Amino acid sequence: MRREFTARLYIFSFILTMIIFSLGITIGLVVEKERLSLFDKMNMKQEVSLKSLQLQQAYIKSGETNCDALNKIMEANMQEVTDSMTSIIDYNEKSIADNELFNLQLRDYFLTEIQFLTLSKETKLICGEEAVTIIYFYDENPYDVQGKTLLYLKDIFGSKLLIFSFDSNFEDEPMIDVLMQSYNVSKFPTVVANENIFAGDTNAEELQAFICAELNNEHEACA
Repeated sequence: MRREFTARLYIFSFILTMIIFSLGITIGLVVEKERLSLFDKMNMKQEVSLKSLQLQQAYIKSGETNCDALNKIMEANMQEVTDSMTSIIDYNEKSIADNELFNLQLRDYFLTEIQFLTLSKETKLICGEEAVTIIYFYDENPYDVQGKTLLYLKDIFGSKLLIFSFDSNFEDEPMIDVLMQSYNVSKFPTVVANENIFAGDTNAEELQAFICAELNNEHEACA
């Protein structure tokens, strides 16, 4: 009787383990399906943003440019791309799949950023200094607070401050390395503000003073 009871207990434990295991796999597949669905939506948004970007570039070259409207459109598109990337990173942290798809999405994000960076330069050639452009290069230093400083300044200056951030350790996209070499970046963090280089952690006061000078102190934050 005891052996029979033990055998039944083993069988029950095995069946219960298999049920739990199967349930875990099923849940994981459902989550992964939702994640892939999100990526499909992100890809569609990126394609639409890219078409918008190409039209904006053609609009600039046509000479019929409304600078204020163009800056607002670019600001909205950049915010949408940033929000999409935040969602992708959040889903990736919860994902059970490999990182290949995530790295492709991240690479696409950085390339889109570079396209917007190029557009902002073209806009400046026609519209003048409508906004200050900041390129932020960072590494994996957990004590780096430069990003928070830039977010603080973004809250202050709004559309008058365009921020493009790039992960120096992301080797899947060679254009990031090309950008770093063009600005001789060798120290992190590094901030490039309107082609002026601030190597190392730079406080908010110094950057704010520079931004105000570039905007001819015409922003309310420069009073």
